[in-house]
Amino acid sequence: MSETIRSTQLPPELPVTSREAQVLRHIAFGLSNREIAKSLGISVETVKEHVQNILRKTGASDRTDVAVRAVRLGLVD
Repeated sequence: MSETIRSTQLPPELPVTSREAQVLRHIAFGLSNREIAKSLGISVETVKEHVQNILRKTGASDRTDVAVRAVRLGLVD
């Protein structure tokens, strides 16, 4: 991947936990739930829960919407 993940503090506009932010960054890179689970060492079901929490907390309509928000907030280059 040519993009990098920033390890800065989360902006206040993004009301997610640090683990949800990790999942969000992976979503922004276009990874599947299975790929995210493998990368983070968690189950696919746990990833799905995090994704649902992220969508609910941010008001995003889908994964693409939340990925765009992550890029705009500077979480991903």
